[in-house]
Amino acid sequence: MSEQETMSDVNQVQHMFLHVESSDAICMLNIAGHPYRLRELIFMMVQNGCRVMQSNADKYKTFVYDKETVEIYDFLSSIVKAKFL
Repeated sequence: MSEQETMSDVNQVQHMFLHVESSDAICMLNIAGHPYRLRELIFMMVQNGCRVMQSNADKYKTFVYDKETVEIYDFLSSIVKAKFL
C-alpha cells in the first residue's frame, strides 16, 4: 500500500513509542492512531517547546519513573500512555 493510500484510509492505525522532554517533565509515550493524527500530535508537542524522539518498546518498558501512569483516549482515537519522571 502506498503512503498516499495509507494516509487516506480512515481505518489506518500507526503505533509509535516516543521519548518527550519539556522544561518541567520527561516522559515516554506509547501512542496509536491515524498517521495524520499522530503527526498533528507530534507537531503540537514540538510547537510547545518539547523535544520529541522516536523510541522503542524496550526503552518504554524499562523507563524509570516515580509518579503516575496516565491514559488518554480522545475523540480522534489516539491512545497515549505516559510515564512521567
